[in-house]
Amino acid sequence: MHSWDQRIVCKSGAGIMTTSWAAARRELILLLLLPALPSFAIVALFQLHPWPTPMKQQADVLGWPMTALYLGLGAAGVAALPGTGTTLTPRLVERRRWAVLAAVSLATGVAYGCTDWALNHLTAWGAHLAAVDRRNGLNTAFVNVRPPWSLAHYFHASILSECAFRLAAILIPAWLVGRLFRRNRGSSAVYWAFAVLAALIEPLEKAVYLRRWGLLGDTPMEQAMTLEAIAWQIVYAVLLRRFGWPAPILARFGYYLVVRAFTQ
Repeated sequence: MHSWDQRIVCKSGAGIMTTSWAAARRELILLLLLPALPSFAIVALFQLHPWPTPMKQQADVLGWPMTALYLGLGAAGVAALPGTGTTLTPRLVERRRWAVLAAVSLATGVAYGCTDWALNHLTAWGAHLAAVDRRNGLNTAFVNVRPPWSLAHYFHASILSECAFRLAAILIPAWLVGRLFRRNRGSSAVYWAFAVLAALIEPLEKAVYLRRWGLLGDTPMEQAMTLEAIAWQIVYAVLLRRFGWPAPILARFGYYLVVRAFTQ
C-alpha cells in the first residue's frame, strides 16, 4: 500500500487518528445509518401507503431498484472520500460539529430556494420559463407533492439526487485521478476540476435537453440564469469539501423546503 494511502487523518476534537481505509469503512457505516435506512423506510412507507404524486416520475423514484442504485452510487463516493482530501463526517457524538454542519447546510439551501422563488415570482424570469415550456409542449401546470407527504418525498429525493450529482460525480473520479499523485499532491485541484464538471450536469441538462436552448441559453437572460444555477451547484461542492457528504444533502433538502415541499 502506498504511503499516501496510509496517511493519518485527524478530524475530531479528540485527535483520533485512523487510516483512510478505516475512515472509508466508517463513512459507509454512517451512510447506511443516516441516509440509506431512512431512504428505504420512506420507500417502504410509499409502497404500503402510496401518497398522491401528480407526475409519474415522482412515483417511479420511490421504487426499490431506483433507490438502491442511487444509494450504491453514493456509497461508492463516500468510500472514496477519505482519499480526496474532503472533510470526514463528524462522529455521532460530535454534536457541535453536527449542529454547525446542519445549520450552515440548511441555511444555504434555504437561501438558494428563496433566490429561486424570488426570480420566478418577482421578476420576468418565471413568465419566460413558462413560455419556453409551452413552446416545447411541456406541462406548465406542474404540481408538487403535497404536505405532509412532501417532507418524506423530498428528503428521499434530496438523498438520491446528491448521491448521483455530488457524491458519485465528484468523489469517485477525484479519487481515481488523485491516485496518480503521490502523497496527495494535486488532490485539491483534482477535486475542484470535477466539482466544476459536476456543477454543469443539472443546469445544462435543463438548458439543452428540457428547454432546448443552446449550451448555456439563447438569450443573455437565459445564459445569466444558467450560470447562476451552476454557481449554486459549486456552492454545494464547497459544502461537501468543507463539512462532508451530509452537507449537500441537507442543503438540497433546504432548497426543496422552499420551492417544493410547501408550494404548488
